[in-house]
Amino acid sequence: MAQRVLLIEDDAAFRKAVADVLVREGYSVSEAATGKAGAAKALEDSPDLIVLDLVLPGIGGIEVCQRLKQDLRSASIPILILTGNDREGQDVACLDMGADDYLTKPVKAERLLAYCRSLLRRSRPEAERPPEVVVDDLRLDYGRKVVALKGREFPHLTPKEFSLLYELASRSPEPEGRAELYRRVWGMDSPSEGALRTVDVHIRRIRLKLGWRSDRWLTAVSGRGYCVAPPA
Repeated sequence: MAQRVLLIEDDAAFRKAVADVLVREGYSVSEAATGKAGAAKALEDSPDLIVLDLVLPGIGGIEVCQRLKQDLRSASIPILILTGNDREGQDVACLDMGADDYLTKPVKAERLLAYCRSLLRRSRPEAERPPEVVVDDLRLDYGRKVVALKGREFPHLTPKEFSLLYELASRSPEPEGRAELYRRVWGMDSPSEGALRTVDVHIRRIRLKLGWRSDRWLTAVSGRGYCVAPPA
């Protein structure tokens, strides 16, 4: 069965061009021209991937992204921002709202497809993943995508946030560099230093959601990356 992509874009000509690229690659594509219609279609159809413009009539793309990531029915759907409005720091703002990756227009078809494949595939085959990773009082249930600490469950991490924490916990207490984390979690080599900042943004969001200070559980190791380890 073809993987399903929802394209939320108000520019009809650009929307058709992107849809044609995705269809030729074998994806099933549905479309929406406004943020409100796109959010509704995402909840109704549960696509495998959402490609989202930021500048939309009515509800803007950032708000659409935030709404979908906060709704349990759609929180696990990866969102790729594709926008021509590339203000300084906007990529970080989008990632803070829960977007899984970020591209600017104009974009070559090959690059767009590479990002879509990256978001749709898993970094490792399912069979290779332990169903549960335990580090002292920290437990990560891969099947349910739930983090538990001392019996308290935290089910609201996005898929990327959970995958990042899972990768680090799997290698605890060894640290992992940003480039390797990006390769494992995003499924491709980092194309730029800006892309590596995505890792930092996700680390910050994980800490906020789990109520961790930077010196507890998920820590930065100077010159080596990040690690998960019980607080001393």
